[in-house]
Amino acid sequence: MGNKTINYEKSNSLSLSLNKLKRQLRRCILSRSLYSQSVSYSPDAFAVRRTVSQKGFTIVELLVVIVVIGILAAITIVAYRGISGKAIEASLQSDLSSASRQLKLFQVENGAYPDTISCAIPDSSTNKCLKASGSNAFTYPAPNNSSSPQTFTLDATNGTTVYRITNDSTPTDVTTTPITAIAAISGTTTAIGNTLTAGALTPSGATVTYQWQSATTSGGTYTDITGATASTYTLIVSDFGKYIKVVATGTGSYAGTQTSAASAVVSDPNWLAVGTQVWAKYNLNVGTRIASATNQTNNTPNPILEKYCYGNTDAGCTNTDANGIPYGALYQWDEAMQYVTTESAQGICSAGSHIPSDNDWKILEMQLGMTQVQADDTGWRGTDQGTKLKSGGTSGLNMPLAGYRNTDGSFVNLSLNADLWSSSESSTNAWERHLYSGDVSVYRNPLVKGTGFSVRCLGN
Repeated sequence: MGNKTINYEKSNSLSLSLNKLKRQLRRCILSRSLYSQSVSYSPDAFAVRRTVSQKGFTIVELLVVIVVIGILAAITIVAYRGISGKAIEASLQSDLSSASRQLKLFQVENGAYPDTISCAIPDSSTNKCLKASGSNAFTYPAPNNSSSPQTFTLDATNGTTVYRITNDSTPTDVTTTPITAIAAISGTTTAIGNTLTAGALTPSGATVTYQWQSATTSGGTYTDITGATASTYTLIVSDFGKYIKVVATGTGSYAGTQTSAASAVVSDPNWLAVGTQVWAKYNLNVGTRIASATNQTNNTPNPILEKYCYGNTDAGCTNTDANGIPYGALYQWDEAMQYVTTESAQGICSAGSHIPSDNDWKILEMQLGMTQVQADDTGWRGTDQGTKLKSGGTSGLNMPLAGYRNTDGSFVNLSLNADLWSSSESSTNAWERHLYSGDVSVYRNPLVKGTGFSVRCLGN
């Protein structure tokens, strides 16, 4: 913005208007002090006697006077504030212009602008004392290159009014408007994949940046969600069981930070918390079905996610067991991992979740009562953890006995076996978990990656 000047003509005009209004009010008051004369004659002395009667103010007239006085006071206050504000702006601009001249002279004499403008220490080749007038104050940000500063930025502040000057500019108003409030987040937290929207800002139209945060308790410590910096945020699996907030920080001519109230806890009927972990409640069933005689491949340049369905029919992926739990699809290890070998890779799982590692499976088993020694063993391990994991078990994970696809392309053991991949390799094979209808424990062993097993995703 350009320089602002005080409009003295408007100030004088306002003063004349006020004086005129005062004179009119005075005349009104005097006009009420009327007197009337009545003359009577005495038969004795023909003396003239005059009686004078004075009239007082009515209630209505007094109220009118009070209202007029109130209006005069309001006009006076507004006028004073406007004139005072302009005076402050003018003084800030004057201080900056004077300081700029001193800084430029300093640069000529010393070959660089000063590092500091403190008046608490003597002037030197790196310091120049700059004094602001009245209640103004200078702020001198660090120069662009402290070894030999060739540019400067200087701010002058009085209350909430801020002006700035640089080595190549005139004083400019950089006063910011504070952000005073952010409304509640909109959107529901009852399903992963739902989108939340930051609430309205006060003042409306403020420019801000956003940062979404999460915490395990409503009043707990919130941490930033990586990459969540838009005005909207889509819930992912790792948000399950958490509370969400959004922080708005002013930019441009807006300043300050406001944090929204916490959302309701994030939940989803398709995910289940088991101890410290969040597991998918159903086996994965995504992709395009291909014949079991064909190996799943890394299709390029147009990747196609491929799956097997038991019996080579679509119904084989959606059929349910006696408890109504769908069997899901079957995948070779490379397809499930999307052709990477990184342990705990996302693979074909949804955002915020991954293919569980061998250790993830151990954590689950130990949360269901297995010891560390048992978990680290191979073969059949534990006590009743297999029963707890199977459909109808107390873990709530309801892992159905979905059978598997052999490396020769045949399907076997539906309703007898459940085999589920981990993301951990063992030489050329990969660790898996095996449940059997006739056993209460859990089998751990590495098997050939070309076998088609079930996939159960785990939240990050």
